[in-house]
Amino acid sequence: MRYEDTKEQYSKVVRGWNARYDLNEFIAQHGLKPLAARELFAKFGPYKVDLDRKVAELRKAGHQNR
Repeated sequence: MRYEDTKEQYSKVVRGWNARYDLNEFIAQHGLKPLAARELFAKFGPYKVDLDRKVAELRKAGHQNR
């Protein structure tokens, strides 16, 4: 396998792994209240992958509690 082939395979696997939100974008994307969004942002950092996963977990847990 050539170097170029390997590089392309890895970029497909980890594409978007370090994409980040700014706080306003995060609030708009998920429709959160600013205070709740700020707490999540401070606790989990600005990475989209982490924040999207956490919001999905919280929403799923919220629906199960009803």
